[in-house]
Amino acid sequence: MNTEIDRKIAVIFVADVVGYSKHMEKDENATIKSYNACEKILNKLLKKYKGSVFNTAGDSVLAEFPSAVNAVECGVDFQNEIKKRNQSDKVDVKLEFRLGINMGDVVKKDNNLIGDGVNIAARLEALAQANGITISKSVYDFVVPKTKMTFNDLGVQKVKQNEFHAFDILLDPSQKRSLKTKSNSMLPMLGAVAAVLAIVIAGFLMLNRGENTEEIKTVISGKPSILVTNFTNMTGDTNNNFLGDGITSNIIATLNKSERFEVPPSSTAKYIQKNQLSNTEVRDNYGIEFIVTGNIQGNADKLRVTAEMLDVTKNRVIWSEVYDFKKADDIFEIQDSVSLSILKASRVKMVFAPAEPVSKNAEVYKMHLKGGALFNQNTPESNKAAQKLFEDALALEPENPQILSYLAWIFWQKIYMGISKSPAEDIRNGLRYAEASLLRSPNFPGALSATASLEMMAGNYDRSCEINRTIGDFIDSIADRALNAAGQHFCGDLENAIANYEYVLKKAPHISSWVRYLYGYALTEKKAYDKALVFFETELQKKHSWSGTVQTMYILSAFIKVKQGKEKEAVALFEKQKELDGKGKTAKRIKGELFGLRNKKFLNELLQTLAPFGLPQE
Repeated sequence: MNTEIDRKIAVIFVADVVGYSKHMEKDENATIKSYNACEKILNKLLKKYKGSVFNTAGDSVLAEFPSAVNAVECGVDFQNEIKKRNQSDKVDVKLEFRLGINMGDVVKKDNNLIGDGVNIAARLEALAQANGITISKSVYDFVVPKTKMTFNDLGVQKVKQNEFHAFDILLDPSQKRSLKTKSNSMLPMLGAVAAVLAIVIAGFLMLNRGENTEEIKTVISGKPSILVTNFTNMTGDTNNNFLGDGITSNIIATLNKSERFEVPPSSTAKYIQKNQLSNTEVRDNYGIEFIVTGNIQGNADKLRVTAEMLDVTKNRVIWSEVYDFKKADDIFEIQDSVSLSILKASRVKMVFAPAEPVSKNAEVYKMHLKGGALFNQNTPESNKAAQKLFEDALALEPENPQILSYLAWIFWQKIYMGISKSPAEDIRNGLRYAEASLLRSPNFPGALSATASLEMMAGNYDRSCEINRTIGDFIDSIADRALNAAGQHFCGDLENAIANYEYVLKKAPHISSWVRYLYGYALTEKKAYDKALVFFETELQKKHSWSGTVQTMYILSAFIKVKQGKEKEAVALFEKQKELDGKGKTAKRIKGELFGLRNKKFLNELLQTLAPFGLPQE
């Protein structure tokens, strides 16, 4: 039986909250209250401009308008009212929204609207900035002659099957930006494989397990926690070890782009694998529900990638797949077709795009992986070696934003570890690389965080804190959350910084030691002495990659003991940190590591308190 398809041209308006899940994690009740207030504002404006809601999805609203002008004016008024609301001190949770508006062909099905017209509106919303509005050319052409608004041409953008010419409505000049046109060029092998696997994983979890149904359902309540272990290199060539790292990191990056999943960082997986923890320990200690494992076999002419997913609770494999590639180059060409075939077979809609690869050049990608591993070791030797790798990679790809960002962090790390011969010069070098990264990728969290951290070190506190407040809009990983916490800390926002540190350490207890260093410092700075001491006592029983972390924990513990009137214990703790390298930290070294801290009062109090107990000045 043939059913006539009800098509029409419609103006589609999509609104979505920025970082809604993170707000809910911090304060669910306050977030819901704030969202309801914002929803009232939107409903009032929808009524005024004759818009009608045809779908909602948690924190998203999809509406239809009778004209493009009405939709745009509604969007502008809404963003202005939300901005005004957020300026009030009475608002506990200040929500921000992204808006996308498109005019195109849609299909009416029951009481819903579907089709490319809706899909493109959703893509435009995802492309929009926080507090911003992004529109299609079809909308632009209608509203330009009828409004006095300012627009910014973003060029043609392509996201999967959807290609569209996009424009930003500039509500203020600071929203001016540039975006690269999405390329149709082939992704590198690792990115292609990882993208396919990530989509399959996401698709599987979005289906109702055990039922053959076309409805998309959530397997479990809340966010599934998915641990992605390192894919094992079984090719027999140790030079291919980076293949496993690459596939693993890309799957993690892709899954992190969706707020539907909780994905611990690779440090957690490495710890679990190294210590051979049982499934019960993995579930109970880390809240992990699913584990993805895999391996790579073959050679350059023929590769086989095997992946499987384990349900930790039931201790059984619930999904597995094998991918054969005749040649490495074949993977470039089949990425889209494989992805689409998987999605079609599982009847799962893609709700997020695969993570962009670091590089299309295998050599650059290998250098990036090795350099990142060295950077995380936090030693003078590893810093030097990582810098060499990143500089070599940059010589091959001078405009790679992630390589440029890593180099910015290299110079920050020199200062942080106290090995910089000229902090002022290293700050300038770091900012130069960070700026170059942001020119290529304006919203890249790593480069934004590096800029904020380096500006803080330079004493440009207002600039640093201004940048740091924007980073939360682009966070899509636990590592980025840690950097944001450090920025909040250095800007003096101890309450939010401590909350974010604790979130990171809960989700990624084996993350780099600098997070523990700064978390303990923040607790001490806030005078949460008992809590800080318990934390230090636990951490000092562990091994840390950088001895400076351990030394600082001893120093902060000694400071607390002095404040508690336990001077003998303070002396003993202070002496222990000296034993680590035979010299111990000096006031100069501590200042060098923390001279970007905005709260100089506490830093000076720390140094003055410990001076009588043997803390050298030089």
